[in-house]
Amino acid sequence: MRKITAVLLILALITAGTTLWGIIGTDLGLSVEGVRALPQDEFELRFKRLSEQLENGSVRGIVYENILDGEKDDYVILEYTILIKNAGLLKAQMLEAVVVPLKGDVLCFSQQEFDGMDVNHSITAEAGRQIRLRCYLLTRKEMHAVRDIQISYYVWGNPFIRKVTYG
Repeated sequence: MRKITAVLLILALITAGTTLWGIIGTDLGLSVEGVRALPQDEFELRFKRLSEQLENGSVRGIVYENILDGEKDDYVILEYTILIKNAGLLKAQMLEAVVVPLKGDVLCFSQQEFDGMDVNHSITAEAGRQIRLRCYLLTRKEMHAVRDIQISYYVWGNPFIRKVTYG
């Protein structure tokens, strides 16, 4: 009887330890790998499309200012790349990165929108893996690239929001 009790106690401790490790692992490792301005030819195509969408109210993203008060040469699209490390036992689902705006920022949009994918397509960081997540910011050219970026995700249906700063 004591042997069975000891074995059950060990199994309970292993289960509790594994569960605790999985819960602690819901805190993803985040770092901004870098930021770059889109090349001029790609920027011009994107800017034309985005300005038309802003004008029509059909843009897919977070609009900070819905009026472009300048020429295309006054703006730039910045691409932020965030390295996400999931060291936990559970996958992180519905990952999304959003730039916290400054005055002069116009629009933030996702990598799904940039890649022409369905924006309802979920980005997932599998357990024990790392991925790169991108987000894009249309802003005035004279603005610096230092920004806070909010990363939101779900683990087991529970929401988490973390912030990382570039710069």
